[in-house]
Amino acid sequence: MSMRDSHRLFLRVFMSRQYLSEAEIQEIYQRSCEACQEDANIDELQPFINTINKHLRPLFMEVRQAQSEDDGTKFYGLVNNVEDEHSKLATDYTANDITFFKKAIELVVAADDGWVSSMDLLELGSELEKKMSNSYTETLMNKLTKDKWLEESSGIYSLGGRALLELKPYLKRSLEEYIVDCMMCKQIVIKGQTCPQCSGRLHKYCAVVFFSRRTQHVCPNMDCNAPWPHHVPTLPPAPQQNSRQLSTPSPPVAGPSRSRTRKSR
Repeated sequence: MSMRDSHRLFLRVFMSRQYLSEAEIQEIYQRSCEACQEDANIDELQPFINTINKHLRPLFMEVRQAQSEDDGTKFYGLVNNVEDEHSKLATDYTANDITFFKKAIELVVAADDGWVSSMDLLELGSELEKKMSNSYTETLMNKLTKDKWLEESSGIYSLGGRALLELKPYLKRSLEEYIVDCMMCKQIVIKGQTCPQCSGRLHKYCAVVFFSRRTQHVCPNMDCNAPWPHHVPTLPPAPQQNSRQLSTPSPPVAGPSRSRTRKSR
C-alpha cells in the first residue's frame, strides 16, 4: 500500500519525539487521520504502522513496538536497524561512557532480578581502565536514565525501554548466556520470575495472564510443572484507557545485586 498524507504526518510527528506510549501513538494516529480527513479505526493502527515500515525498510528504519517489563504496557520507538550499539550511542556519549554502559548492561542482565543498585554502578565506574569519579558516574547515570537507556526507581537501576527496543540484537548476541525468553510471550525477560526447578522465566504481566486462568500455580513448562513459588500480581481496573497496569510490590531497596546463573549450553 502506498503512503498517504496521514502516514506522512504521523511519521513526521513520531520523528520529532522518537519514543511514545501506546496511548500517545493512538492519539497521534487519530489526529493524523482527522487532519487528513480520513477515518481513524483503532483496529487499523497496526496495518497503518506496517505500511509506514514497508516504506522505511529501504532506509533501514522501523517503527518498533516493545512492552514494559514491569506492567506490560506497550511503547513504540523509531529504530535504526543497521547501526550497532556503538553507533547508536556515539553521538551523545564518549567511548568510555559507552564502555561503562555496556558493562552496566552486563551487570543488570546477570543480576537475579534484573536490577542493580546505584552503589554497584558507582563501583563499576571506578573499576574501568579509564576510571570515572563518583560525581562523573552519577552524572552519566542520570543522563542514561534521562535518555531512556536505563530506568531508575528508589536508587535501583534496570534497563530502560530504549535499550529493550534498540539493543535487542546486541543483548542476544553478546550476552547470550544470560538472555532468556519469556515462556509465554517469547520476548526477552530481564526483570521477571524464575522457576527454581527448570530456570524458565516469566514477565510479571505474563504471569498474571497465565495464572489468572488457572487454579493451580505451577510452572508453564509442561516438562517441569513444579509449584510456582512467586507472588502473582493482580490487575486492578484500568483507570481510563485500554492500557492495564499491574499492582506489583515496590522495587527492592538499594543493596548489592545478585548474579543470575548462566544458561546451560
